[in-house]
Amino acid sequence: MSDISAIRTYLATYQKLESNRPVWVEMLSPNPLSYTVFLVPGKQVTEDITGGKIVEYPFAFGAIETLADDSGLDAAEFYEEFADWLDTQTAAGDLPTLDTGKTALSIEALDTATIIERAENTGVFQILCKLTYEE
Repeated sequence: MSDISAIRTYLATYQKLESNRPVWVEMLSPNPLSYTVFLVPGKQVTEDITGGKIVEYPFAFGAIETLADDSGLDAAEFYEEFADWLDTQTAAGDLPTLDTGKTALSIEALDTATIIERAENTGVFQILCKLTYEE
């Protein structure tokens, strides 16, 4: 399983996702019908003197959300809770299952969610995240 597929599978376990909205990769519908994992440049690989590697794999998670009344606040709170969930999962050692030879060390949000695109009644929210693993 690829790293991005493992991330997608893992994020789909977040209990506060709306059950009728699938988690896709690099794809959003024009309406608030799905979540997506965005590929982000900047993968870092460091190698220690024994040849062990630590990989930092950045990605973003987001969705198109409705913007009306307090829905922007609701969306911001959803992503804040999502970031807290990632921290809790890392602390508990409940991390993505990766290919043989790779062990997840942490998964975290790197910042707060932002609107990266806005239309009349909707906005694309995105939160930058990072999976760190050793291989």
